[in-house]
Formats: sequence, structure tokens, C-alpha cells
Amino acid sequence: MNMHATIAAVRGPTATSLWDDAMSAYQSARSDFERFDTVVWQPLADELDRISPRPDLWFEVVAQSGQKARYQVPANDLHAWDDHISAVFRTKAAEVRQAWLDHKGAQERLGYDAASDEVERLCNVMCDRERDLLLMPATDRSALLWKLERLFGSEVRSEKEFCDSWCPEWINAVMHDAGRLLYDDEAGHIVPAQALAA
Repeated sequence: MNMHATIAAVRGPTATSLWDDAMSAYQSARSDFERFDTVVWQPLADELDRISPRPDLWFEVVAQSGQKARYQVPANDLHAWDDHISAVFRTKAAEVRQAWLDHKGAQERLGYDAASDEVERLCNVMCDRERDLLLMPATDRSALLWKLERLFGSEVRSEKEFCDSWCPEWINAVMHDAGRLLYDDEAGHIVPAQALAA
């Protein structure tokens, strides 16, 4: 019996099964996040914007010269301007404070903070499952293509995407897969940095 063939036969399905399980976990986590975001969090955020948009924590004063200046009202010290010598400053700061308190009251009535915590938790779970897949060795070219789509596909190249670069850990894992699956055996041992430079 050829030991190498036996090991490869056992290893292949196991690796594929691990990938499939990880993909299933990612898809489930993504579905949970997207459903909660669409059904719960986004409608809450829209309602909050409708009834009490987030106010700016600053006010503006116009000097006699016509020059405008902005003054911050710290969220952790809403009464910072209460003792200011100028009634204009006190009044404007009080307006900002009241708008902020109204906004926070609306958040509380809507349950916005709890919903935000939950959508963030679900997002973190989804991102952890995605990270698992990106760092797991791709089992075949289809798995590698999924990784490439996640890192460089149209979704992440859209103008609204916030990330224009990826961490070396992810890129190196994908380049290792590319070297292993797309090149001959010798090229499959290219270290990621060399593959990137090629």
C-alpha cells in the first residue's frame, strides 16, 4: 500500500470538510448579521434620525468683527459653559446640551443602544468567521477564488468601502494558497512576499 496516497486520500476530504464547515459558519453568521441589520438596527437608526437627529456638540459665536468661532460642548461635561461670563455663550451651550439630551432620550426610548450593541456583536462574529476562512488553507481553486473575491472583488472595491488595504497576515495566507494551487510544485513553495513582488 502506498502510504503517501493513503495520507493524501484521508487529508483531502478532511480539509474540504473543514473548509465547508467554516464556510457554513461564515454564511450563517453573515445571514444573522444582515437580517438583524435590515430588520432591526437600520429601521431604528432611521427612526432616530427622523425624530431626533444626532446634534453637533458645538456652538458658533459671531464676533462684532463678523468673524465666526466654534466652541465645543463635551458630551462628558455638558455643563462646561454654565458659568461663562457671556449670556450668549451660556444660552448657545444650553441649546446644544438640550438637543443632546433629547437625542439621548430618544435613543433610550427606542432601545437604540441595545440594538447597536447587538448589531456590533453580530458583525464581530461574522468578521471572525470570515477571518477563519481567509487564514485557512484553500482546499481548491474555487476556495482560492472566494478568498480573492473577498479581498479584491467588486464589493470591496466600491466607493463606500472603508478598507483600501489588507493586513499582511491575510494577504500572505492568500498568496500562499495561490502559489500552492496555481503554480507548479516548485513555484508552490514561493514565500508570499516573493509571490507578491513577482
